[in-house]
Amino acid sequence: MKRPDKLAMQQIERRLKKLGTIAKDAHVPTGWIAYMRQAMFMTLSNLAKASDLSPATVQQIEKREKVGKVTIESMRKIAAAMECEFVYALVPKQELSAFLKKKASAKATRIIREADVQMTL
Repeated sequence: MKRPDKLAMQQIERRLKKLGTIAKDAHVPTGWIAYMRQAMFMTLSNLAKASDLSPATVQQIEKREKVGKVTIESMRKIAAAMECEFVYALVPKQELSAFLKKKASAKATRIIREADVQMTL
């Protein structure tokens, strides 16, 4: 796979840095659906009606989100019904450039080790 050019990498790093600050506060124990529903003073029935689902289904979606088993499709549908934006991202635990350097170093070490074995033979 071709590595992105320098400008693209800078843009990726900038975007990930912004997301990283948000990601630290992204976990909500109740799940985002219940959290925002309560903040918006919406009942399960109100949300069910807005999303064209039954209250029992909305409650099940809330429960699945809380344990990490909700689908992206369900999150998008509920977010739209709540007039919210659903955001989904993968944010590296370290800077992308540091991650890539670490991976490149490990690969180089492996190649040198393999070459050393061949040279010894």
